[in-house]
Amino acid sequence: MNYLAHLYLSGDVEDLVIGNFIGDAVRGDQYKRLKPAVQAGVRLHREIDRFTDTHDTVRRSKKRMWHVFGRYSSVVADVFLDHFLAREWDKYHPQSLEAYAGSVESMLRPRLAEFPERSRRFFDYMTQNRVLLSYASIIGTGKVLTQMAQRARFESHMEHGAAELSRCYEAYRQDFRSFFPELCTFVQTRQVEITQGK
Repeated sequence: MNYLAHLYLSGDVEDLVIGNFIGDAVRGDQYKRLKPAVQAGVRLHREIDRFTDTHDTVRRSKKRMWHVFGRYSSVVADVFLDHFLAREWDKYHPQSLEAYAGSVESMLRPRLAEFPERSRRFFDYMTQNRVLLSYASIIGTGKVLTQMAQRARFESHMEHGAAELSRCYEAYRQDFRSFFPELCTFVQTRQVEITQGK
């Protein structure tokens, strides 16, 4: 999953949200240097990624787009899932997406000094470019992927993300609707276990 889903799945516990937000920037066992509640967020981030990457529905999405993105299909599939979460946000959260994005920014900003440099840079990019809101449109999703293509180490073709999303829009939406409720159920269980140290 990409940033919007990771934030949403963290709930409203600040340390858990922070750990999940910085999860991609924390390597190996570096997370053990963090306070326990933030560690739990990093662990939750990793379990969300593992569940997503190995799920048959997500594999189907990646297979559908492999001819365009190759090894970057996992990245694009994650962003597509965020697009559909943004599109169907009102089914999952009582706040509007705009209000939620503002509340997340207000939560994270005072703690930026605790973040790895990579996470601080992304926070600045995310807030300046209203990334969480941009996921809600095909054009905005395409812009996010184009920015990612410019930072990719290898040729990714992610700049064609909007075209691919449009090409099989209904199929990708059905994949999201099949997969995301299962992910939510998984996270509800694991969140309790992780915060209890299991």
